[in-house]
Amino acid sequence: MFLLVENVCNIPAERLPFSVFGLCLQEPMALVTNWIIAITAFILYFRLSIPKSEFERNWRKFYLFFGMSTFLSGFGHVLFNYFDVYGKYPTWILGVIAAYHAGKAMISLDVLKPSVKDKLNWILYAKMITFLLIALVFKSFVFIMADAVITYLFFCLGFGIYYWRKGIKSFRYTVVAVVILFPSIFIFTLQFNPHIWFNKDDLSHILMVFTIIFFYLGISRLNELEIKRYN
Repeated sequence: MFLLVENVCNIPAERLPFSVFGLCLQEPMALVTNWIIAITAFILYFRLSIPKSEFERNWRKFYLFFGMSTFLSGFGHVLFNYFDVYGKYPTWILGVIAAYHAGKAMISLDVLKPSVKDKLNWILYAKMITFLLIALVFKSFVFIMADAVITYLFFCLGFGIYYWRKGIKSFRYTVVAVVILFPSIFIFTLQFNPHIWFNKDDLSHILMVFTIIFFYLGISRLNELEIKRYN
């Protein structure tokens, strides 16, 4: 089946080409694993249906945009033969917006001074716009990944450790979440593909599922009394 579609559509066999209604499609597993992320993100979005703080509001926006990003990403992979890299642009845009809200959530706590929050928010916004524009101009996912790495390592992991050391215990889940995601950097850069039916994208997607679940555990277990000690 795959060889037949490859010959007709000129899609390499390693991209697992298949045909539906005469369309030349590819990477079915990317569709499956992206939609697993999306479903998980939307479930967590609805579990935060009544946000009690700016922290929760921004995390809720993170899950909304991240869910939409990964939902569309499935189509970007499967329909790549028709839309090329441009089919991934909506995913990239929504992804950097999601990362922005994750970073904004992490700096929204009253543990930080308002002046510090304003400066960090400006950095987050400038970073988002800069990396997104460069990625779209050069048609490269590398810059989207760079934006995510800075956000999740500096804002989520960095501030997660900072708050945890200050005694806000729920941030240990945030730290664990980023640690789970961290190997994705090397999976992409080293092009580590465990199997043709489970490549680097699929492996990273599964890590993302666990990451956003651990983010939620940290959000849902946040103790407001621990924060008030630093007001």
